[in-house]
Amino acid sequence: MLLPATIEIAVSQDAIRCASRLVASSALAAIHEILQNCRRAGAQRVMINLVEEDGRAFLDIHDDGCGIDNPAALLTLGLSDWGDDIMRREDPAGIGLFSLAGHAIEIHAFSPAMGHGWKVRIPAESWNGDRALEPEPCDLSWETMVRIEISGDWKMGIRSTIAEAARYYPLPVTLDGALLPREDFLEDALLIEEACGCRIGVYKGNLVQQDGPCINFHGLAVPCSLPNIFELKRQDCRWSVRIDVIDAPEIRLALPARRAVIANEAMKALRIAMERALYTAIAAQEDHRLPFALWLRARGLGVTLPAVRPGLSIWDPSSDDEHQKPADGMTILEIASAGAMMIVPSLRSEIAQALALAHHQPPLQDFVLVEEERWLDGYDWYDALPIILYVSFRIYRDGIEYPYGEDDRLPCGFASGFVDRIVADLEIAETGHEDAPRHVHSIEIPALVCPTGSWDIEEAVILVTRGGGIDPDRLGCVIHATLFSSRDDADTDSWETQSRAFAREARQVATGILLGEDAATLEAIVMEARQHLACLIPKDRRIVIPADRGGITADFMPG
Repeated sequence: MLLPATIEIAVSQDAIRCASRLVASSALAAIHEILQNCRRAGAQRVMINLVEEDGRAFLDIHDDGCGIDNPAALLTLGLSDWGDDIMRREDPAGIGLFSLAGHAIEIHAFSPAMGHGWKVRIPAESWNGDRALEPEPCDLSWETMVRIEISGDWKMGIRSTIAEAARYYPLPVTLDGALLPREDFLEDALLIEEACGCRIGVYKGNLVQQDGPCINFHGLAVPCSLPNIFELKRQDCRWSVRIDVIDAPEIRLALPARRAVIANEAMKALRIAMERALYTAIAAQEDHRLPFALWLRARGLGVTLPAVRPGLSIWDPSSDDEHQKPADGMTILEIASAGAMMIVPSLRSEIAQALALAHHQPPLQDFVLVEEERWLDGYDWYDALPIILYVSFRIYRDGIEYPYGEDDRLPCGFASGFVDRIVADLEIAETGHEDAPRHVHSIEIPALVCPTGSWDIEEAVILVTRGGGIDPDRLGCVIHATLFSSRDDADTDSWETQSRAFAREARQVATGILLGEDAATLEAIVMEARQHLACLIPKDRRIVIPADRGGITADFMPG
């Protein structure tokens, strides 16, 4: 065998034998394809009927379009015989009727060129091209009818399938004489704009499913990843789009399934138009919470947005326990929008709790402490706010200074209990600009809880100053907020039960440090009695309970 001088790209006749697998379709996909052909033929309406004959079920689809001149073109895989305008606008692939491959069908069509109708029957086994089909003349004045024999999966739920296919179809469709309901694909859009041969609908909230159909090709709605914009720390913060194709010849579906949009330059241009429409809709709102980067993007697309209105979440030094945080980050937060604000960055739990103890001392007392929100970097009002850059501590015990902070740990064996002083050193920048002046402020605090590699109370170093003014309740809250982290093992209690138990233990430890072991023991007994015995005491009665290791007795007190 000699090497050929040239080779050409071609389609083998064997591809026809695979047609039922190559273009295998569901009932919905096949009805979509036929409806698209009806529309291309210039039909004004489509009539569908379900017919039972001799125990067999048929689906008859009639349209009042221009008919079909060339039966051969209809049954040639990959050949389209539409006019120039349709070819330019839609680039049909010539495979639509092959969505019926493997089904017995009958076609009746009027031929304008011949001036009369014709019909052809295609048995289910004839789609492989092994058998010649013979068209016959028929009495048909002006329309096309496709009859499909249906059974099995196609027959089941066929009415709802037809209704779904007609939902966004641009022409009226009747089923057994009843007009099927239709919807505008962009129904409920806040804004509709036209660009790139399409209608672009903008939505706020979750009206558009991210994995649902979002581009409508003349009734065939398919999924596609389209631009979304999220406003931060707001309910219903998602902005999304849907597309209704009108005249966009370069926006095409991947063949043969037609369930995906081809990524090309036309789609790239449409995405830019979608973004512009999204920002235009946001610009029409009273205000927004867009990151500065998206604000710049909108400006680059020619949409002028105001700056985000000044306002930040009030700083919350609560526990780092993940179970206390909303899973979607969409909780409604208290916002500071007036007065002097100071930004607090993300801090480890023990540093945050210590900073909370210093909040009511200068210079912090003159500011509302607010959460750092880096996505606002770039807005003038945000960049002008002072920010805490770094927090470290100096602990004094027996005349010796011990540093503690992000980079410093206490020496091994450092015991919980009283210390002489605890000083928090705060490095604060006057603004968020890199060259802003910085100052260090030293603040005395009454307590500090230092984890030592785990979150167990027994292993933590808990320090308080003499005369610092902190009581067991407050210290217990600091211990709980610093160290508590719930477990979600299958055999553990609920978060609430774990939290209550940890809070009791924290209060007992705090009492022991501040008031001594005897006070801690009594505190533990009182807490147990309050939880388990108080409900047993009759109303308006008092009891006395003498108790020791040998036994416990109880008696009512006189009076």
